[in-house]
Amino acid sequence: MSPRRLTMSTFEGRDAEIELLKSMFRVGDELLFVQNGPPGLNSNLEPCSIHFILKIMGLAELAVQLPPGYPSGDSAAPVKPFMTLRLLPSAQTCEMNERMLSTRFNSWLQGAANTGEPVVFAAIDWVRDELANWKSPDSALSSQLEDLSLSAMKGPVVCLWIVSHHIRSPVKRRLILEWAGELKLGGCSMPGRPGLIVAEGDADNADEYWRRIRGLQWKHIQLRDREVFGNGEYNILRFPEGFYELMMAHQSRFSWLNARGVSSEQYKIVFGIPGRLPH
Repeated sequence: MSPRRLTMSTFEGRDAEIELLKSMFRVGDELLFVQNGPPGLNSNLEPCSIHFILKIMGLAELAVQLPPGYPSGDSAAPVKPFMTLRLLPSAQTCEMNERMLSTRFNSWLQGAANTGEPVVFAAIDWVRDELANWKSPDSALSSQLEDLSLSAMKGPVVCLWIVSHHIRSPVKRRLILEWAGELKLGGCSMPGRPGLIVAEGDADNADEYWRRIRGLQWKHIQLRDREVFGNGEYNILRFPEGFYELMMAHQSRFSWLNARGVSSEQYKIVFGIPGRLPH
């Protein structure tokens, strides 16, 4: 690796990704940093490599090594991370094929890493999507989540935008999902700092959801907006498929929400800055 490539911006990009991971995963439990790489990973990397293991959905482990120069930001000379995906014993009930999953992941990573951009969060999302597709259909959470439609709503429909100083606790993350399923709400939870919860559905159920959420112990949490369906730009359901958790870098949040009909102005109401799409 040429010394000129190891610029301050390179290290800042990698450090920013690590700090965001720390805000989303519980260090020592879901996120474990280690000094020496596990078998199967490249062990000849320079001393400033970072190695960690992520537990994802309690079903899989993703071992990651970020080498010097990652992310390069240059598709002509990408510095690729080393990642190994394996299933945990708890995944046996889901009848997943570890070899097939690993092969598909490696194929995806090969293409994603060629951009030279950070890929850790994209890898997490890829694994989570695959696990969700394989997850046993009789799990408690899956049985609670039902398709939402306007015809099924008995009263007014609202969309709540809740912002927390951070969302990291596994217990809170579990309750956020379970209560949304119980109350038949669509939406999403985005752990990290700040944390975001969007809850859409029957007004009475949504208000009950907010009552429960704010009753938990938080450093700071606020209901930033309560949109009423049919007012202004809010005229289509944004989350008819249910409620789920997303691991997403801050700069990717607006792009994802915008694809579901959320405007830059609405994003500004919630976060104080207008949403911007990547060029």
